[in-house]
Amino acid sequence: MGEAAHGHLLFFPYPLQGHINPMMQLSKRLSKKGLTVSLLIASNTHREPYTSDDYSITVHTIHDGFLPHEHPLTKIKDPLRFNVSTTRSLTDFISREKLTSNPPKALIYDPFMPFALDVAKELGLYVVAYSTQPWLASLVYHHINEGTYHVPDDKHENPTLASFPAFPLLSQNDLPSFAREKGSYPLLFELVVSQFSNLRRADLILCNTFDQLEPKVVKWMSDQWPVKNIGPMVPSKFLDNRLPEDKDYNLGDFKTEPDESVLRWLASKPARSVVYVAFGTLAALSENQMKETAMAIRQTGYSFLWSVRDSERSKLPSGFVEEALEKDYGLVAKWVPQLEVLSHDSVGCFVTHCGWNSTLEALCLGVPLVGMPQWTDQPTNAKFIEDVWKIGVRVKADDEGFASKEEIARCIVEVMEGEKGKEMRKNVEKLKVLAREAISEGGTSDKNINEFVALLT
Repeated sequence: MGEAAHGHLLFFPYPLQGHINPMMQLSKRLSKKGLTVSLLIASNTHREPYTSDDYSITVHTIHDGFLPHEHPLTKIKDPLRFNVSTTRSLTDFISREKLTSNPPKALIYDPFMPFALDVAKELGLYVVAYSTQPWLASLVYHHINEGTYHVPDDKHENPTLASFPAFPLLSQNDLPSFAREKGSYPLLFELVVSQFSNLRRADLILCNTFDQLEPKVVKWMSDQWPVKNIGPMVPSKFLDNRLPEDKDYNLGDFKTEPDESVLRWLASKPARSVVYVAFGTLAALSENQMKETAMAIRQTGYSFLWSVRDSERSKLPSGFVEEALEKDYGLVAKWVPQLEVLSHDSVGCFVTHCGWNSTLEALCLGVPLVGMPQWTDQPTNAKFIEDVWKIGVRVKADDEGFASKEEIARCIVEVMEGEKGKEMRKNVEKLKVLAREAISEGGTSDKNINEFVALLT
């Protein structure tokens, strides 16, 4: 992967971990093809630039307009301050870099920050939008922006099926949460829809998916936009292994060795006997839903590994953690090396919120899913998981979004030992092969990455 190439690229992810990780992974692959990368993180705390030992990647922080004591998610609640300050910081950074001996040629930005495109165009850079969400969600936002889909005033008032080009019909529950009802999450609605406000001015659009996963949608997109799919952007060790040092989403600045206690515990369990449960870094289930999920897992009788952040732990039933540990049928951990866990023989299924990074990881490692989507793109991902790719089942919730322990348990048992579960396992194994082929030498995503490098060198 080390062909001679020259050039300096700027990467500008939206500053949430789920958006930073796929940007980081693409920057690693481009760095190994000889390009120099500056990864810019908009933050309210300054950190000295850090250069990786393994890659020609330097991480810089630029100021996002917030004070060090303000919560990182304040940027979503006060987008105007974030946009104005970060526009200024980005302009200053690029202007300074243009005066160096290796000025940047291109900006690869997250379309959640459309102002970045305007800044880079004005400063004469080649501008690349990089969507870290799948087309299947982004296209719904595109149709809202174009006015070809109108969000209903009340989600109960208009329970018709939504029809989009190259999509299966979507019910209200299959749509991204912002597209179900006007006025729900207004700031986030603005954030996801505004990414299409100036996207036609981008020179190129990259997406963390692969052609064989969304073929109809990809074909429709390619007829409208300059699109290249470059995914799945999962650490190379778990895919093509052409970057043997690429074992996680870090750059070597935080050396996180896999948690041996978790992996030791998994190693003591039979093949495909463990239910792995994790709801990502942002989703927060209600206390009732956490308790109901815990009772459902206990009801199935399977061993389980559950990743629960410290802030969520108090929502678990009293004595649940201790009893599972004492009887050795379950482990609740505050941090789990998810890729190592999903690749472990003892894991039989993954109970997930259906965030895109988690969905891709499960798919790349051949693990069928039990979907409990919460918001944003997750309901649409869950629709494709269950009805299009047939690699998992979606837990059916009531009108208030609450899932009963009986329904959660039914879905887990279905995947772990039902007839449909066997089909799901076969289907996910097929997609695992296609994902690896796409990113391996000569695959569709690999070719797209090489064509992208050729454009810039």
